[in-house]
Amino acid sequence: MWTKYCILTLLLVLLFHSGPALPAEGPKLQKLVIGYAAPVASLAIVDVMKKGGLFKKHGIDVELVFIPGSGVLTAAMVSGQVPLTFLAGAATVTSAIGGADTVLLSCAINTLFWRLFSVPEIKTVAELKGKKIGVTRLGTLEDGILRYILKERGLNPDRDVTFVPVGAAPQRVVALSKGIIEAASFIPPQDIAAEKLGMNELIDMAKLGLYNPASCFASTKSYIRTNRDTVLRVMKAFVEGVKFYRGNRDFALKVTAEFTQNKDFEVLNSSYDSVVRFQEQVPQVNMKGIDFILKVIELRDPRAKNFAPASVVDPSFMQELEKTGFVDAVWGN
Repeated sequence: MWTKYCILTLLLVLLFHSGPALPAEGPKLQKLVIGYAAPVASLAIVDVMKKGGLFKKHGIDVELVFIPGSGVLTAAMVSGQVPLTFLAGAATVTSAIGGADTVLLSCAINTLFWRLFSVPEIKTVAELKGKKIGVTRLGTLEDGILRYILKERGLNPDRDVTFVPVGAAPQRVVALSKGIIEAASFIPPQDIAAEKLGMNELIDMAKLGLYNPASCFASTKSYIRTNRDTVLRVMKAFVEGVKFYRGNRDFALKVTAEFTQNKDFEVLNSSYDSVVRFQEQVPQVNMKGIDFILKVIELRDPRAKNFAPASVVDPSFMQELEKTGFVDAVWGN
């Protein structure tokens, strides 16, 4: 009897304290570093996805790393320091033109929705002649697009205005409000902040019908070749993330406040509305955005003229998720 009792006790110990307990804890998560380029509302969805548990749902433990500037972040990706990035797509295109194997995988926003603001006394684009325009750094996409827009409106961007490297959007808002510069472009939440400070909106680029790859995941062809399953799981989280972001406003606002370091409720709400307005249900890369970026880059790099747009985009992940019914299942179609 005593022997039977001991055997039964041993079996119970093994049942509750050995091998079978491991599956209850779930499989070990794969660690993955994703870099992002700026603490702006349009990129905050990647933090919403992380804190909402969407990456972990697909077996990935994501560490988000802030590397300021899309160009610097893309260089880190090319060097292998950051396998995936979340950013505006122009730097990925620029890098590919230079010979890197960078590719865009998906973009939640494909519209150019920047807004150009000036100090209150400047009322028209023509009045920018002889004035200083603040940009993050010279030679960036922001610099190029502003030159393109001004040229379309009759100003010579090399002669009529002076571009001044000021730094990230928060620094440009301060510089504009203090009159250090006379104009600068912004996206949410800084465009709302500039508006609240009484700055004058010169151009709402969303009304121009221009395309621009924004809120994009990018990687390198070499990483994708050996880590396709990992990238596919990230893309699944992204598709779910767009819906989650739209359906969980309060949570998204809380995360965005932390991500952008902005506690202004009015600014956050307006920023959220702007992002949702331009987000697409299926985060595909719109080739019209790539075409526009190439036109902008061509102003300073003639190689862009003969560059093949399709070579910098890998649509296979989104195509697979649509073909297998994953996208329809997420959206209940």
